[in-house]
Amino acid sequence: MIVRRMFASARRKRETIYHSGPFSQVPGGTYLLPGTLAPSKLYAAQSAGGFDFGLVHIPRTHHFTVVFKCFPQGDEAIEQDTVDSFVWQWGRFLAVLGQSGDIVGATAVIESVPETGKTLANEVDLITRSDAHPLARAIMTESAALLPQDRVGLNARLALTFKATTAERRKDPSEQANEIARRLPGILQGLSDAGVSAKPMTPPEIVAFVRRAYDPASLRNLEDGAVERGGHGVAWEDAGPGMANEGFRDYQHDGVRSVTWEMSAAPTGAVNERVLRRLLAPTEDVPWKRVAIVFRPHSAAEAVSIVDSDFKDAVAAEQSGRGVASAAASLRVAATSQARKEEARGHGLVRFGLLITASEKDDAEMPRMSSTVEDLATQARLRVRRCHGFQAAAFAAALGCGVILPEHSTISPMLSN
Repeated sequence: MIVRRMFASARRKRETIYHSGPFSQVPGGTYLLPGTLAPSKLYAAQSAGGFDFGLVHIPRTHHFTVVFKCFPQGDEAIEQDTVDSFVWQWGRFLAVLGQSGDIVGATAVIESVPETGKTLANEVDLITRSDAHPLARAIMTESAALLPQDRVGLNARLALTFKATTAERRKDPSEQANEIARRLPGILQGLSDAGVSAKPMTPPEIVAFVRRAYDPASLRNLEDGAVERGGHGVAWEDAGPGMANEGFRDYQHDGVRSVTWEMSAAPTGAVNERVLRRLLAPTEDVPWKRVAIVFRPHSAAEAVSIVDSDFKDAVAAEQSGRGVASAAASLRVAATSQARKEEARGHGLVRFGLLITASEKDDAEMPRMSSTVEDLATQARLRVRRCHGFQAAAFAAALGCGVILPEHSTISPMLSN
């Protein structure tokens, strides 16, 4: 009821409609990002190794986000022991994130984007020598042109969101940038141990994936500009849509309608590393699709308190019933006891959620797209619900550029709990 009233009030005030650009009321006439990303800023920083990386800053929450472009190895032709090692190393990586106490979230995004063929053609131009034999050049050019235009490609990235914990870092973003740059080598090594090759994304690369999400028609121009000497030339202040209209059940932006779902229940029973395979795989029926898994690690002190409290509650619930304890109560005691043992061995405690965003240009295809996504979620043993009343915020959170939804909630935690 609170969410519906808040959304109805925003619609009456026309706060759900957004226009930007030269003929708008946006200061400077730019295509500023809407909603929770409106006050954000993008900085360029440099690591100790000398490579550049982008840093997204949201002043309201004092959050700084670094985004990594990832190249997952996959599990094809890999022995099960190696896969198990990768899974264990990923759990260890998440546990280490919680030890520092200043990492509020890690968002892993698998995004499917239509293949235009421009990226491969540009790559062929870069690797083909100008003095090569004409026949060799023709073979290279034709091989790039043979790529089917209706294919769907996958992109993977990981966003780590840090919270500035000192007054100096809140006032001076360069101080926080230096702290993050110091820790980047260890983060990259942890990802490598988990079978994920990664590199920090530069500011132009961050701008590119945000811009194409809000304006899919800009995909070709961004791919062409990526190989130019001056880059694509789009600034962070121009990465947003020219028009956006948030509905209670969907989100319209620059001629595209998007829907975001949230996980309401995780898979039950025994699962393996392949449980999300069908959901993450490219789908020709839904070429524009993003699956974002948001991890929110507890600090070490919080983890101890939570597992002990859960175990005590489970034991009390099992002993409070009359007669023979139910099987569910006994299983809960066993699960919470195992969680205490795992935490004592050094494993972390992590909250996680999942967001799915799909976009479609043709309104007539929206029912089919929604049905396809919900069917894929069912095959992954997930229960999902539409993000009613906060489609715009959920869309931004699924991008993986620093929006952690619970940190931007306008409803009192006492009511939401």
